Amino acid sequence: MNLIRLLTLLTSLSTLGMLGCEGRRVVLVPESTGLVRIGSDVKGHIYHWNGSEWELSSNTVHLPEGWYAGSLPSQNNSTD
Repeated sequence: MNLIRLLTLLTSLSTLGMLGCEGRRVVLVPESTGLVRIGSDVKGHIYHWNGSEWELSSNTVHLPEGWYAGSLPSQNNSTD
């Protein structure tokens, strides 16, 4: 009987623990923030400079955890 209670308790605790770790969140970083550090599992298309303009990559790129990414000043320098 004690074994059944122990297994029930362990199953309940492990289920609750998995529910707490499952949440994902997305954080949008404003362009003016500057640098951010890349987390794990970052994949996507990137822009690269081809000598005359920025070109979007045709393939998906994996960015290693720990790399830094930043923004450049906007080219829209309008004065109101």
